[in-house]
Amino acid sequence: MPSSNQTPFDLTDHLLPPAPKPSAGPIVGIVIIITFLIIGALYFWGAHLNAQSPEDTLPLILDDDSSAVQSS
Repeated sequence: MPSSNQTPFDLTDHLLPPAPKPSAGPIVGIVIIITFLIIGALYFWGAHLNAQSPEDTLPLILDDDSSAVQSS
């Protein structure tokens, strides 16, 4: 004889609860990190290119100090 305190069998008892919707926080964090990495790479690449081409700098022109002083 079955006991009277048994609950009926439910087919959904073994299923996992529905997964929560993924938030946008991790995706936004990854995008920010990748953006900073790209900006940093471009910064160092530009510094490297500037260090390789010293011929683009302006030449030093020495001024004659005697022409700056005018006698009246």
